[in-house]
Formats: sequence, structure tokens, C-alpha cells
Amino acid sequence: MPALPRRRRLLLATLAASFGLAVAVGLVEFGLRIVDPLGLRYEVEFTRYRTQALQFAWEQRPAAELDLDGRLYWHKPNLDLDLGSFRLRTNRLGCRGPEVAVPKPADVFRIVLLGDSVAFGWGVDDEVTFARRLEREHQPRAGARRLEVVNTALPMYDTNQEEATLRELGLSLQPDLVLLVYVVNDIEPTRDVVEQTLRATDPHPEEDLSVPDDFWSWAGTRLGTLLPACGKLVALRSDLEARMQRRLPPGATYRPERFGKGPRGWPRSQAALLRIAAQCRAANVPLLLFDHTLPRLEPLPPFCREHGIDCVPLWFSPEDHRLGIVNSPLDTHANARGHGLLLERLVAALRDRKLLPE
Repeated sequence: MPALPRRRRLLLATLAASFGLAVAVGLVEFGLRIVDPLGLRYEVEFTRYRTQALQFAWEQRPAAELDLDGRLYWHKPNLDLDLGSFRLRTNRLGCRGPEVAVPKPADVFRIVLLGDSVAFGWGVDDEVTFARRLEREHQPRAGARRLEVVNTALPMYDTNQEEATLRELGLSLQPDLVLLVYVVNDIEPTRDVVEQTLRATDPHPEEDLSVPDDFWSWAGTRLGTLLPACGKLVALRSDLEARMQRRLPPGATYRPERFGKGPRGWPRSQAALLRIAAQCRAANVPLLLFDHTLPRLEPLPPFCREHGIDCVPLWFSPEDHRLGIVNSPLDTHANARGHGLLLERLVAALRDRKLLPE
């Protein structure tokens, strides 16, 4: 049999190599979707959560009458919803967790927890969240009083939402202590998104915080149109901090209160914090704020000191992250190990202030 011409051999070799590469990439894509080491299901699960678990204020009253600084959404009561990576159960009040008695029994020490998805415990079952573990693991030290944590947190809540929750629900539960987990969401007002959607207003022109691409983000976006999982994998190599730095003026560093929604969102958050503190003082209930901001909101601790709000750092360090404390690269909420770290620091602060029954 005569040998194939050299050009045809090169063509066949190229086709074979291309086919092999396509098969390999296809297998990687399939594997990433099935095993999901990146956390690709996060977006699907959050969509399911948003469409099946939430009740929206504008479904009950006309948009023109909506209080944009009130509770814009809350959990449906009595849910038992399998979201995939975790199960969401709510009580008759719409709070994550077991039923709570109203009025509060005399033998109960009740903590009301305010916050967003960090306090809510996104991505893990309720039993392993720091809120539920605080109940369970501190109970032997609480003596005759039964320790109870009412988790009122919802993903994407800002400080105005948290203040409205305390005003409309939290204080009626007769708490002995109010805990607020403060994150950068607190200065990224949820109300703006709702207002723009329901009232067709334009985004504030100074709040654009789009960042330039680097090679990895550019390549990930384009690859993702055909192979979403591989595109996410490539985009994870992008250095977001370096890209952000290119967006800022020369010599400036990123501070969340100065860029994007921060210049308007931080003053709004401060006003809501003052209202929360005033409500707690009027009810004679201690308030403890846990600073879990990332990037750090540097003005928060001095603001709290100035206004008599007890503020405790609840950050994860780079060393903590090396322990594997998040759900996935795409879902950076705390996993079971991360909630264990949060619990240790929470308990240490509460005991130091003698805020837990002993």
C-alpha cells in the first residue's frame, strides 16, 4: 500500500489531535458539571430559592405604595424546600429554623439574629450553622434557661432591611440579645435594585463599578458561551484585585465606602444602624455587631465606637481560608468548618461580655 503524501498525513494528524482535544475538553466540561468542584450549582440553587422561597412586598401592595426602606421580601412560612446543596425549613414566622413561642416563655434566653446570607447560612443545612450550633453546644452551660436563636437573616439584606426586620418582627419576640452580622451587602442597598425594576428608574451614574478584563476573565467569558463549566474554571485564574486596581485613579486603593454603591449606601447604612441601636436601647436589649466585611469597611469600627455600638471583628484571615472553610470557589459562603470558626469567635466575644446565660 503506497504511503500517504506528507501533506495528507499532517492533515490527518491535525484532525486526530483536534478531535482528541475536543473529546478531552468535553470530558472536562462533563466532569465539572457532574462532580461540581467549582460550585456551579450555586446560581441554579439561588434561582430556585428566589422563585420558590420568597414572598415579595410588591405582590401584596401597589409598587407606588411600597416602602423602599421597609422589608422588601421575606421567607414564606412553613417551608420545607430542598435546594440541592442544603435544605431550607422555615417556621410559621418565616424564619429559618424551628418554631418559636410567642410570647416568650420565662425559661427561654432568646437571641434574635439579623443579617444577610452569611447569618442565614447559605449552602449548609440549618443544623450546622453557627446559629443552631450556638443553641446546641452552649446549652449545657446555660443552666435552667433554654438558649434559643431566632434566625431572621435573608440573603441580600442590607442594613435598612435588617432594621425593618427588627422593628416589624424582632422586638416583638422579646429578645434578650440582638446580634447583627454586618457585611458589605449592608452598603449595597437592595432598595436600589427594586426601585430600578419596579419604578423604571435609571441606575445612579456614579455607581458603575465595572472592572476591566484581564486575559483569564476575557477568555473565560468567551469560552463560557459554549462550555460554561470550563469558562468558569478559566475565569477563576483572573486576579480581581489587580483588575480593580486598574479601574481606580492612580495611587488609590479600593475602599467599598468610596466606590460603586458605597458613597450613597454607607450613609444609608449608618442611619439604619443608629435606628437599630436606638430600638435596642429603648427595649433595654443588648446589641452586638459582628464585622464580617470583605473588603474591610474601615470606617465601621470607629463609627460604632462613636455611637456606642459594640462592634467585634468576625473576619476570616488568609490562614483561615487555607483550611478550606467555604462551600466552593464560586460560592464563598462558610461551609460547616467555616461555621465552626464563626461559632468559636462568636462565643468568645459573648462570654467576654457576659452576654450568655451561664
